[in-house]
Amino acid sequence: SSSSSSSFTSDDDKEKEPTDSPTHLLRPLDRQDDLVLDLLLEASMEVYAHNAHSAVRFVPTLPSDRQFSMNRGIRFAITDIIPPEHRMLAMERLQEYQDRYLNAFRSGTVLGDWLESRPIAHLADDVKTLFVHGGVSEGVGTGYLSRGKESVEELNRVWWEHSHEGKLYDFLNGKGMGVDDVLGYVVYELLTYRGNHPGYDKWESHGTFDENAMDESEVCVTLHNMLSRMDGIDRIAVGHTPDFGIRIMCNGAFLALDSMLGRWIRGSGNEYCPGPEHFEKRKGMEVPTTSRNGRYKCDEIKSECEGQIVRLDSDGSVTILD
Repeated sequence: SSSSSSSFTSDDDKEKEPTDSPTHLLRPLDRQDDLVLDLLLEASMEVYAHNAHSAVRFVPTLPSDRQFSMNRGIRFAITDIIPPEHRMLAMERLQEYQDRYLNAFRSGTVLGDWLESRPIAHLADDVKTLFVHGGVSEGVGTGYLSRGKESVEELNRVWWEHSHEGKLYDFLNGKGMGVDDVLGYVVYELLTYRGNHPGYDKWESHGTFDENAMDESEVCVTLHNMLSRMDGIDRIAVGHTPDFGIRIMCNGAFLALDSMLGRWIRGSGNEYCPGPEHFEKRKGMEVPTTSRNGRYKCDEIKSECEGQIVRLDSDGSVTILD
């Protein structure tokens, strides 16, 4: 890398930034950061090459109760794969990176307050479409969203009351929130459920999905029955099931909207691979893109975003825009 360090903010920016701004916490990158990022990249490719995703955690160290982690199938921290002479530096820097990231989203920060104020569900009542991240199970749909807009507003109200970091964990686990106990589970399910998507019935047990699932599947039958009992909701739109294009399924009652607009997820999914900016910064240097045994190779991260978006019209039509 060059002798001059890179920074996310200029000196002028630093003078203007409020102290709770996420960028206020950043420091200039240095050569040791370059080294650590390359080491983490190389270690990650070894994990992918050996299909060891579930055995390795991308953390500086495992918890002191290592047996607890091992009981869950976790055997190593990512730094365990880094050469011993650089391991301590990698542990220190990775801890710093993760702390800075988490602190940027804490309650009371600009990003944290913004995130906590987002709705957990949104009903576009003019097009009778419910937007959630994951999905809606039959029990949640008929039990907690049957009153349509009124139910959605109530659910969001309870979410906002408990979204602060001091309350969130207990809320999602149903601890000590009285009458709202079960609503924490409802919120968590809206974020993570994939069961509305035809072909995803074996995702939780096998991590696989059927690309050829049809609109006549049992999932669609269940979805239509549930929607008939949800006032003012004719369609559910979700993210959480990414693919290279938007999918309209169950005769239009289900929209899978995540078409991987982001360059990195489209190129390498959730795996850690270098992109064009990384290559530019390392110009003239060798940047590894393949594991040592050659079993894993990073796909290209393109310079421009690709994917699709969708337009929903009041007449019920759905138009995909490339």
